[in-house]
Amino acid sequence: MKRYLHHILLIISTLILVACTPSSESNVLGYLGTRQLHQLFALDGSGSGRECRSATRMTGSIQGTVLHGTSLMDASPLAGATVLVAERCGRPHSTTTDAEGHYRIDHVPPGQYVVAAVAPGYDEGATHDDWGIPTLVSVRAGKVAVAPLLRLIEHRVAPLLPDLIDTAESARSAALSQTFQLVETASYTASAPFPAGSRAQVSAFQFQNDGTLIDTLRLYLPDDAETVAQRPPDGWPLLFLVTPTHVDLWESVGVAFAAQGFALAAISPHASRGTDVDAHAVDARIALALAQSGALSPQIDGAQTVALGGSFSSAILNRLLRDTREQIDAWVTVGGISNAFSGTAGFYNGEIVLPPQYELAIPALGLPDIYPLPFLRYSPVYAAGVLPPTLIIHTAADRVIPIRQAREFERALRRAGVPVEVFYYADVSHYLQIDENMSEAGVEMFERIVEYVTRM
Repeated sequence: MKRYLHHILLIISTLILVACTPSSESNVLGYLGTRQLHQLFALDGSGSGRECRSATRMTGSIQGTVLHGTSLMDASPLAGATVLVAERCGRPHSTTTDAEGHYRIDHVPPGQYVVAAVAPGYDEGATHDDWGIPTLVSVRAGKVAVAPLLRLIEHRVAPLLPDLIDTAESARSAALSQTFQLVETASYTASAPFPAGSRAQVSAFQFQNDGTLIDTLRLYLPDDAETVAQRPPDGWPLLFLVTPTHVDLWESVGVAFAAQGFALAAISPHASRGTDVDAHAVDARIALALAQSGALSPQIDGAQTVALGGSFSSAILNRLLRDTREQIDAWVTVGGISNAFSGTAGFYNGEIVLPPQYELAIPALGLPDIYPLPFLRYSPVYAAGVLPPTLIIHTAADRVIPIRQAREFERALRRAGVPVEVFYYADVSHYLQIDENMSEAGVEMFERIVEYVTRM
């Protein structure tokens, strides 16, 4: 009876999910309902993550071709694309295309999958029909399944000011401020416990984007008289920070870096964007443009910019950097996400521990075997070649995002020829925290970031 009910649940859930693209809310409701049914009927399998622990199952293969072009009529083979499928629990199976755009993924457990692909300079794509409904590929043990053609489209960056692309630099600041209705809402002086004596002038801003009021933009400028006296002629180099939680919770970080001679512009994700990492990235891109244009302050040298993020915000920065590669000299990721597929598998296997407020973030992305694209957008490891020079910082004690994600990311960056530096350390913090109880490792982490940012 349990096995029969289990199969019925799988069929019903698959039919519902394939029929339409689910929202984050429906994904969470589906996850909670499935978990409740598994607890009620003591079922194993889909949604439990336990299938990821099996190493004895027979497997099959998937083969196909990846093309690129505006349509199938003018498409040509795409070499070097990463192609993958993911198990229901998230575990990925990937490969790259050869010179003819062909690929073959082996050791795939039996089941139904949507094939996804990505390549530097292209938008992520997945197998689907003419109506955009995911096309499932059935894998059987000992067999090779043939996937439909998968076409990737070249990524194009939408201009922030489409009618003012040729606007003179002197007028760009005013154009951006007017377009996004930039308003300064507060100004005050703040201090931080570390480094000792750190002070900064803080300005709070808000702007409008697509009908949403974004009120989490902050600017920190040096306030110490001796530091201010040393301001470069073109202004303070810009450190652009995307915080993983509300921006005001990271004020001590902003003050600490500003006191080192930087203009730090910080923004945090807006709750209304949910798990839509691209929407978060657009907000961040507007904030970056406002900072670099001088709209926040004429004391900023926007030509010198390094980005900083950690945890969830590292994924936002990854998407932002895809569109602003020429505007940012380097970036720093602290405890960042590099592979959402393996992170999802760790979540369902109970190997990672998310803070209570984020425990539904992974289920909100949906089912990776049928809808892999949301996970792929959170996985810079598969398209590392688009990133600028990178500093990876990660602690071995991190149970939210295990350090193996950082090591996988490092390998991907090196393979792609991206200059990368790392600082792996032993400490208790998942984040970069600035307080009066800084550990020795925390102090070294801060000093390494300052040295790297200054050098880059």
